[in-house]
Amino acid sequence: MTQDKGLQALESKVIAKDDCTLCGACVSLCPYLRSAQGRIVKMHPCDLTEGRCFDYCPRTPVDLHGLHQEVFGRKYEDIELGPLKSILMARATDGVIREKAQTGGVVTALVTFAIQQGIIDRAVLTRRGHSLLPQGIVVSGTEDILDCAGSSYVASPTLEALNREPPDGEQRIGVVGTPCQVLALAKMRASRLEKRTPVGRVALTIGLFCTWALTYKPFLDYLGNRLNRKDIVKLDITPPPEGLLKVFTAEEIIEIPLDEIRPFVRPACGVCMDMTSELSDLSVGTVEGIDGWNTVIVRTESGEELIRRAVAAGIIDDRTLPRENREHLKHASLLKKQRALHALEERGELNGGYLVLAPELMETILSYPTEEGP
Repeated sequence: MTQDKGLQALESKVIAKDDCTLCGACVSLCPYLRSAQGRIVKMHPCDLTEGRCFDYCPRTPVDLHGLHQEVFGRKYEDIELGPLKSILMARATDGVIREKAQTGGVVTALVTFAIQQGIIDRAVLTRRGHSLLPQGIVVSGTEDILDCAGSSYVASPTLEALNREPPDGEQRIGVVGTPCQVLALAKMRASRLEKRTPVGRVALTIGLFCTWALTYKPFLDYLGNRLNRKDIVKLDITPPPEGLLKVFTAEEIIEIPLDEIRPFVRPACGVCMDMTSELSDLSVGTVEGIDGWNTVIVRTESGEELIRRAVAAGIIDDRTLPRENREHLKHASLLKKQRALHALEERGELNGGYLVLAPELMETILSYPTEEGP
């Protein structure tokens, strides 16, 4: 009997189990699935036994070796931070970008530069919309790119915007996404099903560092009890040991302990092994203890070329990432992998379930010392 790999399986094995990451990879492929108010909604039943919605989902079975072979041309073996050519710290030179962006403004600067240089023609970004509800948007202008700067920390169906693009055409697309969205993109590329999405036009993938994302409605209700949501200008999370959610309004900065918002973290984040978007061309996050700078992991030749050109053009400043920051990043990344493997073991979803991983790699991750974890 053929194993069901269609919408019914997606609903029973992912959505009903609260394992959906809300990445948006399954949305706008057909009339049956839509995103609404921070969740995926099934509009109609579907009896297909195999579908792209199931195949692209980052929470259906993952073959890390196959995906790394597809993206990097080699098997999965770089367990600390994923494949990399170099790691640096950088920041945008444009003061307007730095002021609007989350930290160093590198992502905003690189996307703007890539479009101006014709490396890509359009970009799929995430924009925080009305009442903090983030959505994917396709942009090509400087003002629209700047309007997407900053983080909301709420899960967003960003790839829905990519799926709305015509599958043919000559315009090259860049995508900025979280680890689950980058994983979904890799599954799109590797899929053997008929491709009726523009994934073949994606010429640049910039991945964001991510530890977890929040579920929209509970988080919104929580903030609504604390302040007027319409007044929120920016959200920021401070690194350990402080661990605060800072809510910036026009009048004040409100500090909320992270322990108060952890109940709103999406359950799917507990089985995610990837903190640094390992299947991207470039990965970008913060630099702990150094305000106003981004950590940048260069993974592919196209990512390396973009960084080289941006530095030469004076779009970004770059510096050597201190050794202690690099070691801490490895530590945090491995701990996230370890926690995810423990969670998958408890659910019986290793080696035959959700994730297939070589025994020697699994043992290396699980034996990593956990004291003083972030």
